[in-house]
Amino acid sequence: MTSDVSLNGVVDDLSAEAMPDLTEFAEEPGGAWTPGWYPAEIIEGYQTRKGKEFVTADSISNKGDSRNLRLCLKVVSGDQERTMQENFNYRVTDFTPERMAFIKESRDENKGVKGAWADRDAQRSSLAIASLGQIQKAVGFGFKRTPDGALVAAPLLGQKVDVRLGIDDKGYNVINAFAPAGSKTAKGKQR
Repeated sequence: MTSDVSLNGVVDDLSAEAMPDLTEFAEEPGGAWTPGWYPAEIIEGYQTRKGKEFVTADSISNKGDSRNLRLCLKVVSGDQERTMQENFNYRVTDFTPERMAFIKESRDENKGVKGAWADRDAQRSSLAIASLGQIQKAVGFGFKRTPDGALVAAPLLGQKVDVRLGIDDKGYNVINAFAPAGSKTAKGKQR
């Protein structure tokens, strides 16, 4: 013989204890901001909630064959602010007159090419110079270098720029372009 089991009324039979209010612990959903242009300022650095620190600086790459210029930024949307970073990888040799002339020739040869160039090394240099050129254009002055070829990051601190945010495949915002402050975010131009 089987008996039917029912949970109806079980709560009434047990002594139930009231729980504390948990609403103050609820996290507001963050999520990515809508793709588009936002005002930003290059800042000295920031710390994540987990305690990881990021600093605007130039450093040697892990492999040691190139350098990385990291920019930390405070990006603003209305009354909200977010800290973000962008990293620019380059080789000191990308700035020699010979290499820059070679990059110009390679760009002409690959005009209209979608995807990878036949000479991937030339494409790498071209992309590095283009990215750094965007920063230079956005801040309105050229870079300075140390005797070992590192870019000097200090003059960039406090500079205001416009940044274009996109969304990566993990759903996070990424910076994919820079422009002079106000050139893309002036009223009516944003997003």
